[in-house]
Amino acid sequence: MRVFPRCTSLMPLPFLLLCCIGSFAAHARQKNKDKEKSAAPNQTYRVELKSNSFDDDHRVHVLPDSALFLVSLPRHAGFGHQDFVLTKYDRQLKPIWESKYAHDPNHHLIDVASDSRKMYLLFSTKSYQKLVLYQVDAATGKATHSEHSLPSIFIYIRGIAAVDGQVFLNGLEKENLRMLHLNPQEEEIKLLPSVLGLKDDLAEFRVDTLSRTMEFVVAESDGLHPRVQARRMNPQGGIIGTYFFQPKPEERTDNTLQTGLLTPGDTLGKLLIGSYGYRSSRFLRGLFTGDLKGNLKYYDLSKLSHFLEYLSPRAQRRMKARFAQEEAKGKPWTYPYQLLLHPILPHPLGYAVIAEVYHKQFGHDKYYTSRATNPVYAPVADARPMMFDGYRFTHAIACVFDREGNLLWDNSYKLKNITYPELTPTVEASISPEGNITMAYPDEKYVWYKTLKQDQSISDEEKVAVRLQEETEKRVASSHEGLAHWYGNNFIAFGFQRIKPKKGSSRTVFYLQNMAF
Repeated sequence: MRVFPRCTSLMPLPFLLLCCIGSFAAHARQKNKDKEKSAAPNQTYRVELKSNSFDDDHRVHVLPDSALFLVSLPRHAGFGHQDFVLTKYDRQLKPIWESKYAHDPNHHLIDVASDSRKMYLLFSTKSYQKLVLYQVDAATGKATHSEHSLPSIFIYIRGIAAVDGQVFLNGLEKENLRMLHLNPQEEEIKLLPSVLGLKDDLAEFRVDTLSRTMEFVVAESDGLHPRVQARRMNPQGGIIGTYFFQPKPEERTDNTLQTGLLTPGDTLGKLLIGSYGYRSSRFLRGLFTGDLKGNLKYYDLSKLSHFLEYLSPRAQRRMKARFAQEEAKGKPWTYPYQLLLHPILPHPLGYAVIAEVYHKQFGHDKYYTSRATNPVYAPVADARPMMFDGYRFTHAIACVFDREGNLLWDNSYKLKNITYPELTPTVEASISPEGNITMAYPDEKYVWYKTLKQDQSISDEEKVAVRLQEETEKRVASSHEGLAHWYGNNFIAFGFQRIKPKKGSSRTVFYLQNMAF
């Protein structure tokens, strides 16, 4: 005869389940309280501009000399005279200079880039083939502009980068990748040597300021054998190195390279670090490192110490049990998510790789109706079409490698499981002189943060509100808020705020707020 605990005869089952759930939740909260907490940032310097999100648009750009460059434009340029304003701020957020230029209502800012001497603003025009480039002297704020022609009216520019007075463009032509070189002294924009790839195949498009080279990395495939191509160019657009990364023939079945990024610094010591899957690029398996000769090393995510910490303890145990079952069958473990890699950062021990784990989120079209979904008819399975909602991010990981590509340590940061419409990085990161990695990101009125250390599990629940000018003031509303790594362990928070003082009328401002971790 089965004997039940005495309390079950006195308490209904739903009540017992609620008690168990509450107990598990309390245990989880207590466990999180027991974790070490990251130190809160010191919010020092702040600047406010009288501005509102309906009329104005502001672009914040960090300069190589650790100054800040702010581009302020009219959001709805119409008839009449309107200016766009350029301002450079020092580390104390004091203006170094400010300059104004007439804004053509037919011009729309595409992107901002900078090198050691100038800032570059690229505008589109009402002519699909014409672009306007502003060159701004970093010391004085004086600007000149020039007009340039694309090789095709079908090229859509997604971003720009600059090195030694030359500008490189990243674009699409009918969903195909196009890399272009804009010499400010020439009217024609040149198409760089062809790169095979589609819209989502570009992994990296950046300037290595240490070696003063333009670098981009593209995932390629002939339909059977995926590989990764890395190309490096001098400021004039000349190719100084093309490198191909592909598993050895005996490894190609199990290891499918997905994407990769080049480490900064000297050519001889460069590595490619990226992600790989199992027999397909759809599912994630781990991280790889490779030297420029194509020698690869693989690190399964199941072997990382902190990869699963975003899950509850019970879910972690289930996942690890599944790992063991797959390994017992001779099958590698795969993860049905993807990695969004950040540019690789220098680290005291070598290199730090920051990556965000995400998956595509789908939901039923709530506005769709048909006989199958109409409640008047007999109920059937939900026949509404699935709609793409965006990209949902679960957590971020940090992996530290030495200069030979060996994994030294890893850690992770649980995110708020938010869905975003575009696939862009959500966290910003910095490296301390001791090698700790601080991650931060804005969500509503708070900035969430965590400092990751080697072999330590640290709380994921730390947040801080962006401070106001006076402690007696209240934040009524905010919008278009963002965060960027500035220099060292300093970040810059920015956005629009509606603020109510203790006395007097409310004000609406665009703010810049320093956060020093």
